[in-house]
Amino acid sequence: MDLQENRERMRRGELYHAFVSDLTADRARCASACRRFNNAGDVSRRQSLELWKE
Repeated sequence: MDLQENRERMRRGELYHAFVSDLTADRARCASACRRFNNAGDVSRRQSLELWKE
């Protein structure tokens, strides 16, 4: 199963391989973005959006 097919199966709610390298990297990137956003404190709306773009 190629990586794109695996991702499509995930999006459709079908069984897929959750611990392939690209999905693992995406989860780590998302967790990092959530930590930055949650630890940013009182920042402007523009700064909040910049945190999500990183």
